[in-house]
Amino acid sequence: MVKRINGWLEDAFTSEYFTYPQLRGMFFTLLVDQFFIIFINMLSTAMVSSTGEAAIAAANMVGSVNSIVALVFNSFAIGGSIVVARAKGHGDDHGIRHAIGGTIALCVSTAMVLCCGLLVFANLLVNSLYPAAEPLLVEYSIRYMRLIAISFIPYALFNSVFNAFRSLGDTRSSLFLTIVINVVHLVCSFVFINIMHLGIDGAGLSYIVARVIGATLALVWLLFVHNEHHMRPGHLLHFSKRITHQVISLGLPIASESALFQGGMLLVQIYLARLTTTDLAAHGVANSILMLYGVTGNAVTALASTVCGQCFGACAYDLVRRYCQKMVAAGRMILLATCAIILPLLPLLLMMYNPSAQAKPIIYTCLLIATIGKPIIWSDSYVTPMALRAAGDVMFSTVVLVASLFIGRIAIGYVLTIVLGLGVPGVWLGMLIEWLIRAVLLRHRVKGDKWLSHHA
Repeated sequence: MVKRINGWLEDAFTSEYFTYPQLRGMFFTLLVDQFFIIFINMLSTAMVSSTGEAAIAAANMVGSVNSIVALVFNSFAIGGSIVVARAKGHGDDHGIRHAIGGTIALCVSTAMVLCCGLLVFANLLVNSLYPAAEPLLVEYSIRYMRLIAISFIPYALFNSVFNAFRSLGDTRSSLFLTIVINVVHLVCSFVFINIMHLGIDGAGLSYIVARVIGATLALVWLLFVHNEHHMRPGHLLHFSKRITHQVISLGLPIASESALFQGGMLLVQIYLARLTTTDLAAHGVANSILMLYGVTGNAVTALASTVCGQCFGACAYDLVRRYCQKMVAAGRMILLATCAIILPLLPLLLMMYNPSAQAKPIIYTCLLIATIGKPIIWSDSYVTPMALRAAGDVMFSTVVLVASLFIGRIAIGYVLTIVLGLGVPGVWLGMLIEWLIRAVLLRHRVKGDKWLSHHA
């Protein structure tokens, strides 16, 4: 049986550019990578929740605002990683160097501007978006937003280097950087929150310290340790018009997609703010645990981005479609196994957050809803867009993502949560409908040929 499965995997994933053992090694490295990112974030969230429901609710409230701001330089980093992957597939070392350097320069300069904006307008943003929130939540949210804003500058640098290594297929370097930055984050969170008792301020400070250390190490790693493509410090300050145009042309649609998505999530937070602090805390805890469900799925998504990008750069357009379809199928099976493992462990995981007795049934209900949808429809919804982006077909995925979000999580979620009084589980049911809409439309797109016509 094992030999048959391995034989099928060999036939499905081996090509002239990648072998199955090579992709398997990349996947497991990315899996550990994602585990460190998500599990340590869960531990950090658990530490914040130990300071009280107000702190975890505040961090959850401003999470959408911070994500909207960060998505600009994050999207440029993703666009840059696509340019790097294409240059790698084409065998262009000069293009790789300038793509990495230009992406870093663009992302860091963008993050500096956005950081200044958040520091100045944090008070106005929080009070405008959440006028009905409790005063303590408003105070915590403003302080947390400003601290996270400061961390954006080193994070933009770290994220650019991290995505560059991943797009080159050097998953070991990206894994090493992930381990370091997340372990530092965990240690700092423990010290600032549990020992120094700084509460929400400690959570924000831990991000700053971890991201400064991570950015410094990323530069050292890129320039002096794993420098196969002969990067020099001067490349980090070089704005190539051609590279910058490519990064922006790929990144802006992704940024627009992400902005509309996060804007929709902000609308969700606004109507959720009508609920109690217990409801908001339960939603935050459930979201944190949901990230653990996504460890394996995110690894498949990251692998699809690297593989499809390099195949596109090598002009192997049929392989882009083949790898997309096979990775979506593999993602479904992997997520099914993931849910089967995690679901029985939920009582143990909840012990980390110490939720109130009123919050526990809400958390269980939300996670049960997600467990049903993850193995069936999540892979089609999130793995497929990576192949579309690698082929330059970003507009279709943008329209589908935004439309499904507004129909599912916002419109239907609002009706279920507020109008029908289902509370927090209502928005999770809306999320399930959102995934379903995306899965159907994106799967239909991949079966056709129009999405591959952008190389012409």
